[in-house]
Amino acid sequence: MLNNNNLKLVLALLVMFAVGYVCSSDKDKDKKEDKKEDTKKEDTKKEDTKKEDKTDTKENTSSGSDEAQLYFCEEYTGGKEVGKSDEFIIGKNGGYFTCMINLKGTGKKIGVGKLELRITKLDGGEKIIATEKFDVQPDWDYIFFDKFHTFYSAGNYKVTALKPDGTPVASGEVKISMR
Repeated sequence: MLNNNNLKLVLALLVMFAVGYVCSSDKDKDKKEDKKEDTKKEDTKKEDTKKEDKTDTKENTSSGSDEAQLYFCEEYTGGKEVGKSDEFIIGKNGGYFTCMINLKGTGKKIGVGKLELRITKLDGGEKIIATEKFDVQPDWDYIFFDKFHTFYSAGNYKVTALKPDGTPVASGEVKISMR
């Protein structure tokens, strides 16, 4: 039969193993979540954010906040939109900027795993010049597409986000000038 000291030792060992197991399972969970987040950032080069700067909102789509918004900025970094504009100046070797999609005012999520950005040049009629494809997460409601397309000529362009079935999500227009 176990004496009092042996019983305490066995209980102490059980508690130690239980604590070790619980702590290691939390670390595995954190590692999986970190890996998933890293993969999302690397594979898609776009992310959703929990915070949005609601000041200085200039919409390229309709004026209602209940509609999806597609607009542009110089870059999206540190959870902030930098240089939001609908006009950009590029060099003779081309240039790029960031495309933003905001569904937060709609109360909806993107709802699909892939999106296409159709770039149309508006000068002299509408001409589709490119379609860029991206992987997204269905539960996102705020997405950025960093350097989504390299532009090489001045003009007025329209960018339309489309679901795989061709349903438009939002569109916005941008003017590009040369240096």
